[in-house]
Amino acid sequence: MKSPSSRLTVFLIVLLDVMGFGLIIPSQPFLAKHFGATATTVTLLGTTYSLMQFLLAPVWGTLSDRLGRRPILLCTILMTAFGHATFAAATSLSMLFLARALAGTGAANISTAQAVLADTHPPHERSRAMALVGVAFGLGFVFGPALGSMLFKFDHRAPATFGAILAALNFIFVFISLPETRSREGQSARYSPSVSDIFAVDPALRPLVFITLLFITAFALMEQSVGLFIEQVWVAASSTNHMERATNLTGNFLVVVGLAAILSQGLLVRKLLKTTPELRLVNAGLLTVGGSLALIPILGAFGNYPLFLISGATLALGSGLFNPSMAGLISLTTPGERQGYGLAVNQSAAALGRILGPTSAGWLFSKSSSLPFIVGVVLVTAAVLLCQRVPSRPRN
Repeated sequence: MKSPSSRLTVFLIVLLDVMGFGLIIPSQPFLAKHFGATATTVTLLGTTYSLMQFLLAPVWGTLSDRLGRRPILLCTILMTAFGHATFAAATSLSMLFLARALAGTGAANISTAQAVLADTHPPHERSRAMALVGVAFGLGFVFGPALGSMLFKFDHRAPATFGAILAALNFIFVFISLPETRSREGQSARYSPSVSDIFAVDPALRPLVFITLLFITAFALMEQSVGLFIEQVWVAASSTNHMERATNLTGNFLVVVGLAAILSQGLLVRKLLKTTPELRLVNAGLLTVGGSLALIPILGAFGNYPLFLISGATLALGSGLFNPSMAGLISLTTPGERQGYGLAVNQSAAALGRILGPTSAGWLFSKSSSLPFIVGVVLVTAAVLLCQRVPSRPRN
């Protein structure tokens, strides 16, 4: 399969996957509360999705190294479709949890999609190809929740139903258009998949995986806290449309993040990766995000909301620099026969960060509205220091 074809195929796979997830985001808390969920239970429902990604990503990655990318992608996309369909048909809180577990299990396939790019691109082009995955994520998170909010007005089952339809279309698309990219000679029978693979990371990958964990935890702290911060600074508690105004201002901030991420990864980062080593861009991304997190409480103190949006744009730029460059670095560090495993362990670390960040954000914010961002700066600083111990990898 030619590189341009593989890039378009993986782009559409990830876009449809992420849009399906994004469709459910606006309605998930309200449906959970409808079935009697407390605020803590609502948080656990979201965590279930990330927990399954954390546990299953290395299993899918290793299986894709052994059996090939195509069957794993087909299997996991089918699981995602069943997960969304179960969410739409849910009549109890337990069914919602089952639905999110199924969807999270299926969504642990992003690293397998990235492995398709690793299979079809020479080392010096892999990171630029990985940037398209970031563009697909950005588009999915911008359009998915927006469409989900509109569909929810018609019927509470509509967003999840449409998510299931998107997954079914994704399955048909992969079945028709994606040939196997893992050569039969390269398929490995030496490794058996196990959840324990998360804790037995290859020594060469350990610092990179830990950097990802630190970065994603810091970023997730921001995502979970920024709405509360915006509400505290710019929305008067006595205002009649308090909740609506807080939601709109937070939505505007996240749209800026999403659009800036699309532009940075689709244009700027892909150009930079032509000439700049991945490790240097990983460092640049960490420093940009660290500075942006530090800016949030400072800009909040000025009380100028348009100026505050600048921190959203720079956060997206830093994330855009970090994510494809780290995926490329992981690919370059991983042996050819274990690309699926290496990329999956990195995805697993990211999923763990999306568990640790949200579960601690509320407690940190209750102590001080600036504390989640300060802790984020500390985590990113630790990642920068760890980055200095990672050797550069040749790309040819």
